[in-house]
Amino acid sequence: MVPLAQHDAVHFYLPSFAGGGAERIFIRLANHIASRGRDVHFIVNHEAGPLRDLLSGDVTLHSLGTRRAVQAVPRLVAYLKSARPSVLISALTRTNLAALLAARFARTGTRMIVCERNQYSVFSRGLGPMRRVLITRLVRWLYPKAYAVIGNTAGVTHDIALVAGLEADKTGVIHNPAPDLAQIEAARDEPADHPWLDEDRPVAVAIGRLMPQKDYRTMLAALAASAPDLRLLVLGDGPDRAALEALAREYGISDRVDFLGFRMNRFAYLVRADLFLISSLTEGFPNALIEAVAAGVPAISTDCAGGGAREIMGADFPDRIVPVADAEAMARVIGDVLASRDGAKADLDRQRIAHIARRYEISQIADAFLARAAI
Repeated sequence: MVPLAQHDAVHFYLPSFAGGGAERIFIRLANHIASRGRDVHFIVNHEAGPLRDLLSGDVTLHSLGTRRAVQAVPRLVAYLKSARPSVLISALTRTNLAALLAARFARTGTRMIVCERNQYSVFSRGLGPMRRVLITRLVRWLYPKAYAVIGNTAGVTHDIALVAGLEADKTGVIHNPAPDLAQIEAARDEPADHPWLDEDRPVAVAIGRLMPQKDYRTMLAALAASAPDLRLLVLGDGPDRAALEALAREYGISDRVDFLGFRMNRFAYLVRADLFLISSLTEGFPNALIEAVAAGVPAISTDCAGGGAREIMGADFPDRIVPVADAEAMARVIGDVLASRDGAKADLDRQRIAHIARRYEISQIADAFLARAAI
């Protein structure tokens, strides 16, 4: 690595302040690094999104003023020529491609660190044939030109390395950080804002966009086949909402499921939950899962492509990782966990769960990025 002065600024590039996991993680990283007294810049294509107010005033924000990554390229070229950052850290495939293309045109010598958050080979299957071919060709052309390509799990990193033909020394794994314990403790003092959380019946919580990748159909089928007193709160919105509400009615569980939409105060729900559920087909390192773990909530997850759920829980709770799209297996494990949700064993269980999060403290994750960037 080329040695750089300690005062070199840290530059992040994300598409927007949308409510996704990648945006949330990199906002937290930017804020944390800025809190150490470092000069941090956060570049977005546009400022829209519910997470805008989470960015610290200590971080300098730059908006390129465009909605699409491809349209951002010439504006990002101008930014690189003006600011001449030593290193730019970007995340999400389309944004990564825009960043790498801009670096080619700008010729400023900026070292590009691009971050993949899900298995590319699985993500690309959801694209139309022409778009899949085009984006894959761009990945194979541009990703080898990056200074480093970082995945948030070993599975994500291995997958993109195979797709892009990357050498091992160009890749790395840096996990997502767990939430700050102060967030968890503050949430315990917040009033519950849903009546189910005050009742003596078990409640499961799920967090994530309502889209095919999350496979909420399997979760709803598992709920229908599991304990009849279990209820489910779903925090998130997306294109599948109407179809999932209709499916809940079809399964006869619409009175046991509440789709709450996007909620900023998700921790207030997590700390009062009896269960946390993930039914995804693919995930990188699921932010919502590590948040549930930090809150000590028993979690059940599919063994989704990307391997993040298994990396987080597999060593301690392998019995709570179920096959993808297997509603029957998920329902069975839900019953097992609920059967032991009270008493001393349950308290010990929650302590073991919360202990997992200590492996992913944000200071360690930030240090890993700064070390990889050599700044």
